Amino acid sequence: MNKCYLKRLILIGSFAFLLGQIMGRAEMRVLFSPDYWANWWHYGKVIRLVKVEYVQSDDLNFRELTDIALQGSVRVLDPHSDYMTPDEYEEFRMASNQKYVGVGIEISEFDDRVIISQVFPQGTAQQAGIFPGDFIIGVDGKNMRGESMPDLSERIRGEPESYVEISVERPGEAEPLRFRIKRRAIALAAVTDVELKSDGIGYLKLRQFTDEADKEVVNAVEQLKKEGIQALIVDLRDNPGGRLTVAADIAERFLQEGQRVISIESRNGKKTISKVRADKRLFDGPLVVLINRASASASEILAGSLRDHERAILVGEKSFGKGSVQSVYEFRNGGALKLTTARYLLPKGEAINGTGIQPDIKVPFAEQDRVCLMLQRHHLQRMDAEMFSKKFGFEPVEDRQLGMALEILENHLSPQ
Repeated sequence: MNKCYLKRLILIGSFAFLLGQIMGRAEMRVLFSPDYWANWWHYGKVIRLVKVEYVQSDDLNFRELTDIALQGSVRVLDPHSDYMTPDEYEEFRMASNQKYVGVGIEISEFDDRVIISQVFPQGTAQQAGIFPGDFIIGVDGKNMRGESMPDLSERIRGEPESYVEISVERPGEAEPLRFRIKRRAIALAAVTDVELKSDGIGYLKLRQFTDEADKEVVNAVEQLKKEGIQALIVDLRDNPGGRLTVAADIAERFLQEGQRVISIESRNGKKTISKVRADKRLFDGPLVVLINRASASASEILAGSLRDHERAILVGEKSFGKGSVQSVYEFRNGGALKLTTARYLLPKGEAINGTGIQPDIKVPFAEQDRVCLMLQRHHLQRMDAEMFSKKFGFEPVEDRQLGMALEILENHLSPQ
């Protein structure tokens, strides 16, 4: 065979192979779309005109304009897709693992005011003397009465090792109190409030599905087993989710080998089925899971998989209804794209996006009562009910959802 002809044949074959590889990737096929290039050119023309002709163009740069344009175009897709700048992506990564720079408080709205609903032991606010129930009235000398919670949170957060001054009104104190607190990087525990609620019934609250959540659940349950629990309550109320793989790992702690945990369905209808890979059961006793309207995403995976296999009874309110999966694509500039790429189905095939999970036993609960519960959980350890009522202006409320869970398990454990 002629050498020149052979070289051409090899070159053509290599080109065909390379083209096949390129066309096999969806993001590369877009490059062959005339519509893509026409709109890319149109975008470039608009941005150039804005930069050149806008009256205050000296305050603009192409990167800022592009970030704004990308955020606008991605955020209209659905509530969970987003384009993040490098700073936003760093904050997102920290929040995903319950890590952030701050003082270690959680705030809520109560009687149209911003109240500190929780003070975490990992933070500096507790060391400074901040209490749950303190109403925030100022930050760094600025009056914050009437300000929104996002604006207030933004003012409290800042650079690590810097200081922030928080002014509060405390029920029972005549004058406002001021605290100068150092900001620090904080990693919050995923599992809190591990305790024996009654004879033989353990309780743990799972706040979010971080990388360490599975390990924390194992440690908590092992601790409760040493105290002799025969039944367990897992509280997923107000848990916004987190890592789906961690939710599946925790589900495996209560399910049998081979049982389906979740199915993930991509845009082309392809399903990936996650099953319990090995017998990792941590606890075989009766189980109740508490959910409410703020239990979302990974919380719904755990609650739904345990319900579908009749492993747990769900008590509380209908969950949030986030049944979509987001993939994160990182870019060289430090930014990232969070994009909805699939939806998940519970073991019996139920798609809950936008609908949520209905509990087996419904126990409605007012939002105001949720904050009341947070306050009394902390303060009733220091004062009696009468003093509490005088300070906060309301009688202690009953956690009816937790009460129902205890009643179910006590009946199950009592001699028949």
